[in-house]
Amino acid sequence: MAGPRQRPPRPRPGARQGRPVLRKAALAALSLLATATPALAGRIDAALSDDAITITEDGKTVLVYRTKPLDPAREPGRSNYVHPLYAPDGTVLTEDRPADHLHQRGAFWSWHQVLVDGKSIGDGWFMQGLSFNIHDRGFEGDAAGRGKLTVKADWLVNSGPEVVYAATETTSVLIHPLKGGARRIEFDTVITARTDSLALGGSNDVKGYGGFSIRLVRPDAMVFGSGGKQVRPQNEPVEAGKAMGFAWSSTSGVPAWTVGLSCKANGKPVTRWILRNELSMQNCVFPGRAPYVIKKGESLRLQETLVIRPASKRTPAPAAAKPQPQPQPKT
Repeated sequence: MAGPRQRPPRPRPGARQGRPVLRKAALAALSLLATATPALAGRIDAALSDDAITITEDGKTVLVYRTKPLDPAREPGRSNYVHPLYAPDGTVLTEDRPADHLHQRGAFWSWHQVLVDGKSIGDGWFMQGLSFNIHDRGFEGDAAGRGKLTVKADWLVNSGPEVVYAATETTSVLIHPLKGGARRIEFDTVITARTDSLALGGSNDVKGYGGFSIRLVRPDAMVFGSGGKQVRPQNEPVEAGKAMGFAWSSTSGVPAWTVGLSCKANGKPVTRWILRNELSMQNCVFPGRAPYVIKKGESLRLQETLVIRPASKRTPAPAAAKPQPQPQPKT
């Protein structure tokens, strides 16, 4: 197979070098999904290495897109995801291969149920039976100072005696320069079936988690908000608004930032969420337990917007609010 093609960035014209309080912070993160727009505050660039694409603004790392597994012999499917994701001050917001859930990996999109022509061929969530051949990588800037990386990959089923070419994926990530201290990042993934049918489904239980997920640091110190209201995690998906806000308390060692996330599947907002205060990921659920079938030549399109902004008016969480150990859901 052809090796990755590196494309240098194009020059861009004009480019210049207490819990109630926490709830408000989570809700404030949502407003930035609509108000954070590109500005000429900086220059988004990319550095391409053999196994990753590193995105920077004025020399500071924004995110790293992993295009090859670090240990292909042990984990051939551990690629095609983002980690680390940084806050503007350099704080790392994501985790990769945490001890509690070794399969979780930064910002990623995967499913437990992967069926080719009606037969289960592996588990994309656990990176079993499925790997990615990333054969094309590109980056392009624009006059607004934004940068867009594009990754093209083949989905390869390696669980049988022969490798099966199951799908093609094109993922683009549009990174906006900082505006008012906030960072906006837009993901756009198109998965096209190359077999007679490709079906993707979440966990085969009442949780049904799967699709776009993000493993943020310290979920035990996090609160959630959507549609102007605080949202409480539960074992099963929570029905909420079109976007979810995540905020950390001012406990020592947690980020002084909030994160807003909105998701779409085939242009329709995703409003079902798996939320965790236990050590685990956060997920906008699509399609759920029942697999979504993609016929040969047809596509599934997933779109997500992340907005990272400074937390404001945070107060220390009272000692009584310290979370107690809880059983961890198997996600």
